Amino acid sequence: MGDSLDDRQRDDRVGDENLPPRLAEDRFYRALAASQRRRLLYYLLAEEESYVDELATVLGGWNATATGTMHTSADRSELRLTLVHNHLPLLTEAGLIDYNPQDGTVQIAPLHPRVADIIRWSITAEQRLEP
Repeated sequence: MGDSLDDRQRDDRVGDENLPPRLAEDRFYRALAASQRRRLLYYLLAEEESYVDELATVLGGWNATATGTMHTSADRSELRLTLVHNHLPLLTEAGLIDYNPQDGTVQIAPLHPRVADIIRWSITAEQRLEP
């Protein structure tokens, strides 16, 4: 027979002590609220380190592919400014990346495996919604 509700609830709690503390932080969810930031984190999970200019190029290409539009140099410049003044500081404050404005390097911070999973799952869910 099937598991009782109590058994399933108990199973859901198994490992709760291993949950990363940041899952209770509002700034974590604010950091993941924008698709650009989720995409940036997803890219950094694979590459570990990048530069602001490279991230602007990658994210611009991702946007162009998702929307079916052309990506211009003006779009890339605007995206770079948004990265530098908005996305990167917010992700740094949330403890998800290490950003050095002097040399433009961006590294993924050490992340709990469940945090990395959330980032990956969010991109998978986004891709399923795209036509």
